[in-house]
Amino acid sequence: MWIAGMVGLVVAIAVVVLLVRRGRTAAAPTPQRSTAAAAANPEAQAEDIPYASEVTQSIAAECLKVAFAVTRIDYHIMGEHAAVLTAVAQALDESVHERDYFPRRPMLLPKLLQAINDSDSTRAELVRLILEDPTLAGTVLQRANSAFYRVSPAPVENLDRAVFLLGTDGLRGLMAAAILQPVFRVPRGYFENFADCTWEQAERTANAAETYARQSGEADPFVAQLLGMLVMLANIVLFRLTMDKYREHPDVLPRAEVFIAAIQAHRDRMAHLIATTWQLSDPSMVALQEREDRVSPLRMSPAGQCIYYGEICGALALLTVRDVHSEDGAKAILKEQGVTDELAPALWEAATAYQR
Repeated sequence: MWIAGMVGLVVAIAVVVLLVRRGRTAAAPTPQRSTAAAAANPEAQAEDIPYASEVTQSIAAECLKVAFAVTRIDYHIMGEHAAVLTAVAQALDESVHERDYFPRRPMLLPKLLQAINDSDSTRAELVRLILEDPTLAGTVLQRANSAFYRVSPAPVENLDRAVFLLGTDGLRGLMAAAILQPVFRVPRGYFENFADCTWEQAERTANAAETYARQSGEADPFVAQLLGMLVMLANIVLFRLTMDKYREHPDVLPRAEVFIAAIQAHRDRMAHLIATTWQLSDPSMVALQEREDRVSPLRMSPAGQCIYYGEICGALALLTVRDVHSEDGAKAILKEQGVTDELAPALWEAATAYQR
């Protein structure tokens, strides 16, 4: 099954998250309004901002249209297509628990993260570990040569120099992308734009979520980045699951609106299921539960706000670079949803920094 190939890669993330967890408590903490929420726009304080509005739902729908390269998604789903959608709903729980979906995990990235988080590790040890994976080494050099890290006109061609420029935070952030990017690939055949577009949105979302955590100082930036990618990973899982169910109807051509309906109906549940399977920390689980419960962003936990605002920024940035949305309109929406004037520029810069 296609899902087997994908979820097998996902297990690496469990190891990564366990390495950066700050410990689990006996019971999940009760989410409190964060300092960042308390400082939100004064006009938004009169009453809670709703989790979803016609505007935010429209933004999410437009992103799915872009990903599936369609102009309409409001078709009535009938017959065998409806049966596929029902089968997806019935298979959600088992899709993240089948042992056949979890082959042997790669060992390099957990070792690398352990070295990054160990204050006694030297730069030479990090370089040695990175060199064990040529693809990862290339990714590190590419990131070090980005406009954000590069400090001189001369290109960074030495891995030791690249590790120095990225620093611990840069390397930790790079790990999330390095581990997850292969998972975002889907088999060629149908909707070939979907995987690349979803990965782009995931990176934009993760960048903004990480920036929100760093700017607010109330959540772990690396965890925020991972969660930002995880909510988009749910789209990939649902795509593969839907494609798998279509194979039970070999005479029926897959239709975009079925995949989109599955994602719209189940993505938050799927994200929570993945996080549960990975045994993420309590703050992460609270943040994902807040999504399922449709908690107002002003009443979310710090991690919940990172994901919420990261996702809105990521979606708006995706649409803006494709001229589906205007930058001024995007910034106005961020303000309406509670992003402060102090945070908005940094979030927008992070979300739009992605290079296609």
